[in-house]
Amino acid sequence: MGCVQVRENVYIRLSRRSMCDNCSAELCVYNKGQRVTECDRFTPAIVAFKKCVCCGDIFEVSANFQAIDYDRCMKCNGHDELCVRA
Repeated sequence: MGCVQVRENVYIRLSRRSMCDNCSAELCVYNKGQRVTECDRFTPAIVAFKKCVCCGDIFEVSANFQAIDYDRCMKCNGHDELCVRA
């Protein structure tokens, strides 16, 4: 489980195992019980957006469930060095 701070006193708990664990669908015919990392039908229970501290892009928090650093977007989590803002 990962805990993401969205506001000063608001945190969201994200499961790092599968995208289906963070989905709002109670019964999904596409979930075969295995680990899912991408899904076109993913709908988060709570929609929260953050601004990436690295590049400044706005990203949806629960789509970034496997991130190492929850303050950076998926693109910036893929590299070690900080981005340069244009």
